[in-house]
Amino acid sequence: MNYLFVPFTSQESNSELLSMGTLWTSQVAKDPRSKEPPRLLFYNTRQMKPLNIINNDDTLYVIAHGYEGIPDYIYSLSNPPALWNIPALTAGDLAARLKVAGLNANHRRIKLYVCNSGGEFSQFAASFKSLMRDSMGYPNIDVYYYNSSVSVPKEFADGNYHKDGVIFDAQGRVVTTPRFRASEARQRVPQTIER
Repeated sequence: MNYLFVPFTSQESNSELLSMGTLWTSQVAKDPRSKEPPRLLFYNTRQMKPLNIINNDDTLYVIAHGYEGIPDYIYSLSNPPALWNIPALTAGDLAARLKVAGLNANHRRIKLYVCNSGGEFSQFAASFKSLMRDSMGYPNIDVYYYNSSVSVPKEFADGNYHKDGVIFDAQGRVVTTPRFRASEARQRVPQTIER
């Protein structure tokens, strides 16, 4: 099963990401291939263990925003009034939140579904994987990331719903063509991470 996880609390402006997750689940429910919609979970300081229901072989998508030129953080808002005034997490912060949220130590697959139009997210993903394995006690974790901007599943010409890949032009506007599946931009963090 697939799970969507928003690593921010309601006090950290998580409503935009929760709306994206809700749209994601409703779009998958429309898919004629009869896929089971993912379950949406979020970091909540009152219910500290929302991830303890996830099996080791389930896929956990962490959904957040990123910004070109700022590869060391993930954010809760896509268009903030000022970047320095919105909640942000480092790779270490994210790793700690997953552990606190109850992710099983034998979990195997995390996909960092973070918009990043500049293709600069590889270092964050590698740092995150290293921290999960070496500091947090997740020896079997496999981490994936997307080296383009991504969005929730949308209907494609084949009549099925796929996660969407997005390209931006030099002015920051979304280029709607050519449209591509997000999986085409998915990268796997290598098993051995160079330091």
